[in-house]
Amino acid sequence: MPHAPTPRIRPVPIEELEPEQRKLAKLGADTVIQVLARNPELTKASSALGGYLLSQGKLHPRIRELAILRVALQCEAPYEWANHVPAALGAGATADEINALSDPAATWAPEDDAVLRATDELCADAYVSDATWSALSAARDDAEILEVLFLAGYYRMMAGFLNSAGVPVKPGQPSLGERVLPPQAPDAPVLTDRPASGKVGADGRWSITFVHPAGSKQIDLDLKTSGAAVSGTMFDTVLEVTAPIVSGTVDSEGHLEFTAEMTEPAKFDLVVTGSVDGDTFTGSVTISGGGTFPFSGTRAE
Repeated sequence: MPHAPTPRIRPVPIEELEPEQRKLAKLGADTVIQVLARNPELTKASSALGGYLLSQGKLHPRIRELAILRVALQCEAPYEWANHVPAALGAGATADEINALSDPAATWAPEDDAVLRATDELCADAYVSDATWSALSAARDDAEILEVLFLAGYYRMMAGFLNSAGVPVKPGQPSLGERVLPPQAPDAPVLTDRPASGKVGADGRWSITFVHPAGSKQIDLDLKTSGAAVSGTMFDTVLEVTAPIVSGTVDSEGHLEFTAEMTEPAKFDLVVTGSVDGDTFTGSVTISGGGTFPFSGTRAE
């Protein structure tokens, strides 16, 4: 399918975006938001459905992202592919699975095969065949099947917008259909040579970094404990938004598990599991609808 080689709609400069649009842009698809900002009400309406599908839907993030990438291939949508390859890796899809999307002879587990076949048929015919519907029904309930239909439809619509408006792929992003390599293991955390603070326990301010295939993210964490309970906040330094910790526990060995609730620019939960050892804090962050990623950090001075 053709796509415009150059932008047909001029993106709104980042500094001219409304505050909410600017926060949405910082989630990753900045050029998309900059173009859609030419129609703010449409941006708001489409972002609501897109946000639901990405963070609140019933489908596992891995198969969701594989289906989106299949739409990108079927619709020959370079931007959609470039933006969702890192998301798929982050959601648990392997590089081999992403590469197999381009191979007609690839074999899949029945529950994955049914979703990918349905995606292909919706892109080609706007209709799911009886055989594919039976395969879907054998593995998924009605709510999940409806989500598959809307997911394919939404990203097919987005492919039409992206290709027609000529939204460009950024330098360094994956090219449509090119072979994807497994992500490299993150570097070991670099600890400063500053003297130990002498503090023990989790209470206080922490500077942590978690690693995602699309790029690392810096979080300022403020923790308070009372007995076995944990409270506090997580501040995203890129989005410049604060997520309150809504529940959590800590044990006598310094092992913590807590949940923070992000409400803007999109709604999703962050579940942190980790351990404090003196001035270091390590563990993992699970983003609802997004996958699980390692983090490491140090006590802030």
